[in-house]
Amino acid sequence: MESPQEKPAAAPRPRPAARKAAPARKTAPAKRRSTGGKKKKKRKLRSPFMRLMRALMLILSIAAAVSLFCTAYAGNISPLKHGGLYGILPLCFPFVIYCSVALLVLQVWWHWRGVVIIALGLLASAGPVLQVCPLNLGTPQAPEGSDTFKLMTYNVFHLYEPRDSTDTVPNRMLDYVIENDPDIVCFQEAITLGAKKPYFITPEQVQTLHTKYPYIIKSAGQQMIMSKYPVQPIHLSLTREEFQNAELAAYRITFPGGKMATLFNVHLQSLGLNQNDRELYKNLTDLQRENLVAVKQQLIGKLSFANVERARQTQALLRLIRHYGGPNVLICGDFNDVATCYALRTLEDTGFRSAYAELGFGPMITYNSGRFYFCIDHVLYRGDFTPLEIKKGTLRASDHYPLTATFALGK
Repeated sequence: MESPQEKPAAAPRPRPAARKAAPARKTAPAKRRSTGGKKKKKRKLRSPFMRLMRALMLILSIAAAVSLFCTAYAGNISPLKHGGLYGILPLCFPFVIYCSVALLVLQVWWHWRGVVIIALGLLASAGPVLQVCPLNLGTPQAPEGSDTFKLMTYNVFHLYEPRDSTDTVPNRMLDYVIENDPDIVCFQEAITLGAKKPYFITPEQVQTLHTKYPYIIKSAGQQMIMSKYPVQPIHLSLTREEFQNAELAAYRITFPGGKMATLFNVHLQSLGLNQNDRELYKNLTDLQRENLVAVKQQLIGKLSFANVERARQTQALLRLIRHYGGPNVLICGDFNDVATCYALRTLEDTGFRSAYAELGFGPMITYNSGRFYFCIDHVLYRGDFTPLEIKKGTLRASDHYPLTATFALGK
């Protein structure tokens, strides 16, 4: 039996070509685990000196804001009830405003928190700030068909000019009145209007004034009015206690068309400082060291007393306004106090408005002697008047500047 034929061995299958190795993938760097939120900025390390300065500026900002508020509203406190010390604070208010604004500008490059604090202080005191430093833009127009008139108030310091007796220039205060030609002029501290050589008042000036102003009235004290319109004096009943060391005159004025108004010419209690007091004040403003006892007795004591007296005189003025005033009332003169004082606040509470607060732009100074750079002369009105303009003169013949307000009179 034949053996089965052996099958030839199968040829080996060719191996498939080796695949090219795929390029290795670049592995992305492992992400850092999020800490939840944005990356925190590294705080710059400040030196101890810088931290101290920032803290100091912050304290100054808080002090400025508190000072603004206190000096702005101190005029609401009655010196008759709480003493005259509070009345000194309104005198400081303009200075506090200037310092606070300067500190605010400095803080813009220094400390934003200080800017916010001072800005809040100015905002809280905005009303009084705008009385001291109004920001009125534009010129108001008189109502159609209305008459206008100019009212000047001027403390003329007895019409006295200390200059050489050989000087031939006529009295400059009277020349200013003649050149500006207001319709009504109210003088304080006017002793005479006659031609006298020590005062450099010439006969020509006197004649010109009598021609311009057919109505000239001088009170028993030193108040005087010159008017182009008919004027009748009002005889006031004042006690010595009410108006001691102060003066007040009242008049009834008849304007063209028959409309009448009452005008009060005031000169309230002065600060009462003598030459030694003024020297002490000058030294303080020069940042010289002074005896605190002398400052308290000479300056603070006299200022407090004057505040109480002006408050008493203001109450007497209100009583006379209620009795003689009527609907249309003008008040002008030397108040010897600033716009936010007790006297003006009290009058404004009864409906009076300040012509400068309504028309002015920026701070105004009406006193020019002894470094008492304050606005202490004011024009107030109530009733059928529209203020159009207020102008401070620049003549320095007296220790006060003249102040002229223009009004439109309603039909």
